[in-house]
Amino acid sequence: MEDHDPAPHTKNRHDPKAACGPRGFIIMIAVIAFLVAAILVAVLPQFYIKKITVTGCHEISSSDLIRHTGISTGEHLFQNIGGGLVQFFTMRYGNIEKELRREYPYISDITIQASFPSRVNITVDERKKIGYVQIPDGYAVIDMDGYVVEMSGEDAPVGIPLMMGIPVRSAVLGQKMDMIRSTDLNTCVTVLGAILSADANSGVESGFSLMKYVKSIRTIEKGTTFLTILLPTDQQELLVRIGSLSNISDQMNWLRYAVSMNEFDGDMDGVLDMSGDTLTYRPVK
Repeated sequence: MEDHDPAPHTKNRHDPKAACGPRGFIIMIAVIAFLVAAILVAVLPQFYIKKITVTGCHEISSSDLIRHTGISTGEHLFQNIGGGLVQFFTMRYGNIEKELRREYPYISDITIQASFPSRVNITVDERKKIGYVQIPDGYAVIDMDGYVVEMSGEDAPVGIPLMMGIPVRSAVLGQKMDMIRSTDLNTCVTVLGAILSADANSGVESGFSLMKYVKSIRTIEKGTTFLTILLPTDQQELLVRIGSLSNISDQMNWLRYAVSMNEFDGDMDGVLDMSGDTLTYRPVK
């Protein structure tokens, strides 16, 4: 007579004891932890906005910017988070960021981010206006990259120089200016950028800004650029001729110092030639 092994013991897959094994217990704990976390996020006051901070605004009003975000105190921190996976996992308000970039020409970049506890931080990277050009229906203010940040149909902007002789096809607010020839604009931006750097290098304690007194800039053929400066003390005009841009930073640092020291003050306009190896100045009757 042959021996037979007893039938192997098998667990019923519907057995409650099997379902409550280590794996099921871990899943149950995870679900409970998730629910508790969700409840805490929903009810704790630390997840509701108490303060909104803005940094980087100069041309844009911080209060207007906050109003246009649609974000207000008392709302849940996570209410408007979104716009993509990166924005979601970094707790950023991506959709609002996109809307504000379209709405504000001065905004080069913006980050709106929730910060625990109870805070929203708005960081703005503004475009810096450097000059304006005349267009058929008025004036267009541009930044160093050629983006139009302001437009006016009547009065010319003040406090920034007129960029003369720039052939413009079209200018649209918030977009790069469409030009027939970009080399002239690039030259103007290089010179004006050197003036801004000279002002910045001097420090705010000096209280003098050469950029404030630059009335206009014009680039002509054969690599010559003319700056017109309205001297601060007697309101006479100083016409500055610039040649090569290879040493433009040192030239504008020196020019800033000379103008701040009233080296060209007199009873008449003058011409300063900086295009050669030596500087020459002569008054113009």
